[in-house]
Amino acid sequence: MVRCLFCYTLIAGALALAAPCARAQDAQSVIKTAEYALGMIRGPQRVDAINTLEYWGTGSTYAFGQSYRPDSAWPEFKVTYHASLSYAVPAMRVDVTRSNPDGLIQGGGGLPLAAPQRQIQVVSGKFAWNESVPGAGFTPGSTATPTPGAVNDRLLQLWTLPFGVLKMAVKAGLAAKASTEGGATVITFPLSGALEGIAMKVTLNAKNQPERVETRTSDPVLGDLLTETTYSDYRDLGEIATDVQFPSHIVQKQGSFPVLDLTITKADPNNPYIVFPVPDNVEKAPLAPLKVETQKVSDGVWYLTGGTHHSVAVEFKNYVALVECPLNDERAMAVIESVKKIIHNKPIRYVVNSHHHFDHLGGLRACVAEGATILTAAENKPYYQKVWAMPHTLKPDRLAQAPKKPVIEAVTEKRVLTDGTQTLELYHLQGTNHADTMLIGYLPKAKVLIEADVYNPAPPNAPAGPLVKENVNLYENIKRLNLDVQQITPLHGRLVTIEDLQKVIARN
Repeated sequence: MVRCLFCYTLIAGALALAAPCARAQDAQSVIKTAEYALGMIRGPQRVDAINTLEYWGTGSTYAFGQSYRPDSAWPEFKVTYHASLSYAVPAMRVDVTRSNPDGLIQGGGGLPLAAPQRQIQVVSGKFAWNESVPGAGFTPGSTATPTPGAVNDRLLQLWTLPFGVLKMAVKAGLAAKASTEGGATVITFPLSGALEGIAMKVTLNAKNQPERVETRTSDPVLGDLLTETTYSDYRDLGEIATDVQFPSHIVQKQGSFPVLDLTITKADPNNPYIVFPVPDNVEKAPLAPLKVETQKVSDGVWYLTGGTHHSVAVEFKNYVALVECPLNDERAMAVIESVKKIIHNKPIRYVVNSHHHFDHLGGLRACVAEGATILTAAENKPYYQKVWAMPHTLKPDRLAQAPKKPVIEAVTEKRVLTDGTQTLELYHLQGTNHADTMLIGYLPKAKVLIEADVYNPAPPNAPAGPLVKENVNLYENIKRLNLDVQQITPLHGRLVTIEDLQKVIARN
């Protein structure tokens, strides 16, 4: 699920909420007025009667942290969007069909799509999973895939919606505070339950409807990440008029760029048939252990796998060069410790970063703390210097706990590391639409190519997929650079030979 009202894993944090000059108000009265403004208060008892909600819309989602160039907007997908949720459980199902945007397609996140792609992502209480069809796990031939790491992310999206923020504000009781900032009414309060530790700031419009919702959570790259969601053009969007108001336009931003932009066409509250049974395999799924598996590819060359993102360790006479340190501090430290076990008494002097996408640079801060010099494309250097200066107070990582100035060396078209025996060549990958800052590595002695994202080998004997232009572009770069490649260590997938890449291209 994307990191928004549809989106990659959020960690709880606190938010500095009220301005010192804000004028205090009675919070519970303000919250009650907002509930009335949305039509939540119903019946002779005049209580909140919104229990479930469905809404439909179209628009765009954006792949957070997957821009074509550093410090540019996240790449877009066109989407149709259907969400259903229950506040009692709490639970939410987001059913999205993504398709390619108009115009030139550049950036990551799975772009370009070979065909429209349906994604169904669910949270129910303390469980999260993805579905092949709605209700997967209870119908023959369907698949429910556990995603335990997505629970808090998906719960936060539920409680960030307008009804949810007011329900949480009521639940906060005396901890909820109301004030006036810049002429607007603002409610601030801490979340509870699984989201304890996250604070929420809600700004109301002139009609006392939630207009802007702000939270801060911890991100491996951007640190104390602000998520800002805006709601506008409230209407009664039900098939039958109920006077329940829901925004017809939702926009969410992270890292200063949109991650979601939806036009809502229909919203129905209180459908009693919205249910979220938890599949048995999801309920019993163990947490996947963090592991690093090591495979010796050649003298002084190790392939570090065991997760979704891989690394390659290259031993020189007096030091180690590590190609890729992905994801986050936890994965980075596991990789670093594995390198120390297989290559004794040699420091990791260099860490090569393949490109600027967040899943591939998320572990670099741990490498900076280790004392390594970061080798990355020249365009990345000013961006990394900027984002690594951002505060990481919500979940201090290793670098935040022991600050150290990053040492970054820019790579343009080529960089060579050598000790006379072992050599690692780095090249800028030309012609790719995945990331303009892409580097590939080549070990001439072992005849091994190291690459990320532009060739992700399928399992052996898998059926042939559609042509991937990035595969062809990689092969053309190999020929352009006159590299004698025999093996490829992809940073996703499995160890393969150059013949495997040639067969993929030939099949298409």
